[in-house]
Amino acid sequence: MKKISLCFVFLLFGISHLSAQNKFEGYNIILDVPENQQAAMCTLRYAPPTTSVTISDLNAATPLKVRGCNGTLLTQTGNAATMQANAATKWCFEGEDKKYRISFRGDQSSGNVVYDWVANFDERSTGFYNIRDFGAVGDGKTDDTLAIRSALAFVSAHNGGTLSFPEGDYLVGSAPDYKPLVLPSNIVVQGVGGLQSNTFTNNVVQRSPSRITLAGTNRSIFKIGECTEKITIRDIELYARSNENTAGFEAVGAYTSAQDFYFERVSFNNFFRGIYGRGLMQTNRHWQFDYIKINHCRFIFNRDAGIWNDTLNSDWKIEGSFFVNPKRQLGQNANSMHFERAATIMIQDTYGGGFADARGGTFLSTVNTGNITVIASQTESMTNSYMLNEGGDPVVGDYSYPMTVINSLFGDPMVFKARKNFVSMGNLYGAQTFKTNQFVRIYSTGDRFCHDGYTLNCQGATREFFDKATVVFMTGQPDDFDKLKGYPTYFGTDVQFGLPVQMPSFNQNQLPTGKANGSMIYCQNCKRSTTPCQAGGTGAPAMLVNNQWSCL
Repeated sequence: MKKISLCFVFLLFGISHLSAQNKFEGYNIILDVPENQQAAMCTLRYAPPTTSVTISDLNAATPLKVRGCNGTLLTQTGNAATMQANAATKWCFEGEDKKYRISFRGDQSSGNVVYDWVANFDERSTGFYNIRDFGAVGDGKTDDTLAIRSALAFVSAHNGGTLSFPEGDYLVGSAPDYKPLVLPSNIVVQGVGGLQSNTFTNNVVQRSPSRITLAGTNRSIFKIGECTEKITIRDIELYARSNENTAGFEAVGAYTSAQDFYFERVSFNNFFRGIYGRGLMQTNRHWQFDYIKINHCRFIFNRDAGIWNDTLNSDWKIEGSFFVNPKRQLGQNANSMHFERAATIMIQDTYGGGFADARGGTFLSTVNTGNITVIASQTESMTNSYMLNEGGDPVVGDYSYPMTVINSLFGDPMVFKARKNFVSMGNLYGAQTFKTNQFVRIYSTGDRFCHDGYTLNCQGATREFFDKATVVFMTGQPDDFDKLKGYPTYFGTDVQFGLPVQMPSFNQNQLPTGKANGSMIYCQNCKRSTTPCQAGGTGAPAMLVNNQWSCL
């Protein structure tokens, strides 16, 4: 009986010892965005499987006890262990702790690579990860850079997933050698709320429930490069302590495109540029950064611009979003959106502006872009509502890609300094809104060029709606009572009618007065070739010449 009991005890000990072993698997992953590459170089790369990987113990209270698995070559001497990946380029080891530090030599761009690697998750939760499991504290004081960087590498090793940020303030960037957090493909960064800090709400704590705070200058929180796809960031605030050359999300590349980025309910607060995309000079900035969707986001007091982009073939949709701009002044452009280049831009149900005593910069500033469409949007208290070619580059502008504005409201100047087809439908513009050159072509349908005379008195109203532009078509507007004189429907140059034109018809004693010279009607009972028109004939077309009707 004693022998059986003793065997049973040893069996239980063996089972307990085996159950205490945690399994760790991964690759020699390099997450890095180079800027000096001379050929295609993806954000996610791998050090060769022959690279020596060092395993370090993070728990000083226990000795390092690890062993290789699944063909991984592991050598341990005292409290130091090294390993190499197996033939499948993957490494595997087992250990008693839940987390170990791994480090290895990366490539010339990345330098040494360090991660805090966690044990494999339960298969039932694989793909859904909590940043706290990687060591993030979220107290706004402890630097969580390594924990977040490690989590991003872990997610990339599992082909993507959702990385959640529970309530907390996650500080990054306090180290002088900080590098931005590089996002891999197919990741969802998920917070619990994207309300900006210090907003006027009845919350007990005036801070977003989940926030990533950037310390320092000349740096970004997140960064992506080439060969990156399918990234989502939502329900979180990105906040910078300094607006000196900082960014919340930075996209950089030269050769291989990156595409499909989605931002939902994210606040970009107090950066130099909230979202910043740029192509590198190796390919003359012709990098393709495509399919960017921004939905219900906020851009708060970003010094240069909430969104700034200079990449080729970029397709943007900004919907249901809001911009609060600081005061425009020297060294502070205070723009909502600036696009040096982009293929298409769609702005819908988006609002923003500055303050009456501290006007912001430009709501939408563009240089070389494809089609621009603005629908049901509005800005106020800005220096400009729209600016085309602020620098006055003589080669900028063309008629191939129109700008179309529909059912929107802009009271601050819309300035065009280059060729452009401008299509405007059903909008409300303030007085003296447009400042154009002679190369701008206007197609206006159903627009209002001042507020209703009974409401805001049309202060500063003028009939020179489009300054020097060539008006091709413009629908008429009746008088705004005594506040603003109406105007007729206008057809522009070289008008050709494909069918007969029917003119209004009057008797000779009812010929209208107060019309402009050149007006034409049909006189039903006039004699032909009479000036002024005389009654008693069978009818004739009539034109107002020298302020009198002349029958032709």
